[in-house]
Amino acid sequence: MDPWAKERAQANAILDTLPQRMRPVAVLSPDEARQKADKIRPELFASWNRLRRIVLAHEEAIQRRWKKRTGAKRKQLLQEIDSKLPKEHAPEISALSQGSTLDKLNDFRLPYLNLEDLTINNGTQFLGLLHARAHYPPSQFAWFDSDTLHFGIVAGAIPRQHGMSCGMIVFGDQDTYGKVLPYSEPLEKSDATSPDGFEMEHNLRESMSFGDGLAVLETQAKLMEFLIGVVTKILHDLDLTNLTPVAPLPAPSIPILETSFQWQSSARFNALRPYGPPPAFSIDEIGNLLDTQYELAVQHLGDLRTDPMYLAETIQSYYDHRPETILGKAPLSLIQSRAVSLMLSDAYSFLAFYHVAQAIIAEFRVVETNFPNGMQRARELPKAYVDALKPLYPILGLLDKHLTKVHHTTMGSSAALRKGLTLRCNDPAFAKHDMIFESLPGDELYWYMTILLQEQQTHLWQVARIFDQLDRITQDPVAHQRISPLIASLFSQWGVVNDCKSILEWHRPAIEDDEDLQEGVQQRLQKWHPLLASVVSTNFATLAHKAFPLSGFTYPKGPRNPAWATKCQAVDEAFAAFWTAADILLVKTCGKELFALGEQETASFAVAPTDWVALAAPKAVVRPKPTPAALLPFGGAEQSSAEKSQDAPVVNPKPKTRGVAMVSEDTRPEQDTTESSWLPTAVSSKTYKVFSVLFTATVEIAQQQRSVAWKDILMAFDELGFDLIRTRGSAWTFRHADGSKSVTVHEPHPEPTMGFWAARRFGRRLTRRFGWTLSSFALGPPSA
Repeated sequence: MDPWAKERAQANAILDTLPQRMRPVAVLSPDEARQKADKIRPELFASWNRLRRIVLAHEEAIQRRWKKRTGAKRKQLLQEIDSKLPKEHAPEISALSQGSTLDKLNDFRLPYLNLEDLTINNGTQFLGLLHARAHYPPSQFAWFDSDTLHFGIVAGAIPRQHGMSCGMIVFGDQDTYGKVLPYSEPLEKSDATSPDGFEMEHNLRESMSFGDGLAVLETQAKLMEFLIGVVTKILHDLDLTNLTPVAPLPAPSIPILETSFQWQSSARFNALRPYGPPPAFSIDEIGNLLDTQYELAVQHLGDLRTDPMYLAETIQSYYDHRPETILGKAPLSLIQSRAVSLMLSDAYSFLAFYHVAQAIIAEFRVVETNFPNGMQRARELPKAYVDALKPLYPILGLLDKHLTKVHHTTMGSSAALRKGLTLRCNDPAFAKHDMIFESLPGDELYWYMTILLQEQQTHLWQVARIFDQLDRITQDPVAHQRISPLIASLFSQWGVVNDCKSILEWHRPAIEDDEDLQEGVQQRLQKWHPLLASVVSTNFATLAHKAFPLSGFTYPKGPRNPAWATKCQAVDEAFAAFWTAADILLVKTCGKELFALGEQETASFAVAPTDWVALAAPKAVVRPKPTPAALLPFGGAEQSSAEKSQDAPVVNPKPKTRGVAMVSEDTRPEQDTTESSWLPTAVSSKTYKVFSVLFTATVEIAQQQRSVAWKDILMAFDELGFDLIRTRGSAWTFRHADGSKSVTVHEPHPEPTMGFWAARRFGRRLTRRFGWTLSSFALGPPSA
């Protein structure tokens, strides 16, 4: 008689409620499950040990021989090992779209084993995969491999078996990894404090369900078989039985292909994860991602408050994505009011979110110092440690909710989706919209973006996979143009938040997401976060009236004469009037603390008002003559401090960012440098041309259509000795090699060029950060 008959029947009754494609093919008792796992475990570790010995002895030869092969020869070798190897990236999606899930098992469980990905980048992705899988034990990839299998399991392509009342240990060496542990048994029988199988799986996540664990073991065994086949083929003329290890090589460096989209670098980073070391929790990585987002939020708010053109462009973008513009029924003033409202809410909300997230990370770092030896595996975490780290879950959750819920209609109303959108609104206040998207066969961009608007589908497909597909689709210039800058910005932040959540979930033992903490974090946000409901309920009609028409924020083109000066003054006055009215509403909706934070963080953006009348008056201009210069590392603040002249505007000792339009350096009189004691940095003609766009002091307003290629900006900073560091999203950090200077900037979108106004804003940022002006540079042979 089967002692598990009753529980087996109960399990089958529950499992029968699942969709047919996801039902397990067998229901096993703990003993039966153990037999299944114990058959694979020794084979897996025997293969891994063999692969490890070969790589430790001959990795240099493997890399040299692999790189010498042409792309065609690499593909030929791979097909000799596996003739059914998919040809293209993401074969699991092709298999699903073709309805061939049953005979494409490996496409789903090992989608990164395909000819395209293993041979591009001069074959370094294959070498990265080989290095990682040989140097790290299989247990360190267990959760990554499980996440990779998720899509195939949901699609019904990967069969699973269910183990009753048991899980599988997924950490440690061959003594523990892959071992089946019944829920009622402790991990270590001799230790009274040892967790049992249930705690291991559901609380600590040091185990996973037997079905998922068995699928991971089978996948890893298949991968080991493939890698051993490839390396033995590469080293066909060597004796692989008597192996002597040598000093291990560093992991191959895999370049991320260039992109001009704000969110694509995040997609490409995740697409390369299979070819690198096992993912792991890192508070530094989370901190760096959120620090970058906070800096970008500050820059965005500072530019909004000091640059009329940037404010106009941003409001127009929010207006263009309002669903009410599709209906054709809503009053124009209502649409304008909501565009301004959401624009302001976003600017201060993201500032608040990232500010609180930074504070949580800073508090955790202090607590973490009390545990210099780290955390013990398979043991309950210290309460102080958990209490410090756990609040990251709700703050990231609130950020995710803001991006996916508040901006659901923003994304749905974007140009990429409008042609298939039917919008229904029976609300007389036009506050509730039902979005219905019809099928548009052949439009992949449209299809994947609609998936992002469906929470359940997004969970099943996974954000990283959807972004990866969008990345591929938008290589086409036409599709590229269909993603607006606002949508790209939202995608960028969504990608960063998703990455941070993934990194946090890799913590072992696990930190459980506690829904009860969300209320506490929301209370903490009360000090900083402008509640969206209060912003939306506020009447912004008066403020919208001060913003529209947006042409009122556009400086006129030349020639410089009294009429031109009067029009420029009118722009400054309209800009100041807008922010005076906005500040009154912001203090009410955001609260004094958040408003003060915004003022504090953007204080350095303030500059003196421009005397347009004086600029309109004709005057002689003395141009500095570049001379051979002693080569300094670069012009710095100490240099710019000597270039003041009587003609230069005097900055108010207590600068305000409230409605003060930026002085554009192109409108300032050229400064006499004959008495300066500093020497400019010599740069190449191409680099000087870049900085002439960023800093030129005498360009006419009528000529403000100049732009600079993004690649030229990268080359200019590289010439000055800066390390060019791509973070997630579109953010780049330029950090000088000596560590003295750094600045973060967005890569332009959709075109790979920085337009005039964006270039001016970046130039002003460099002036604030480094004290640079055009006079800080001169033509000459650049320093080596």
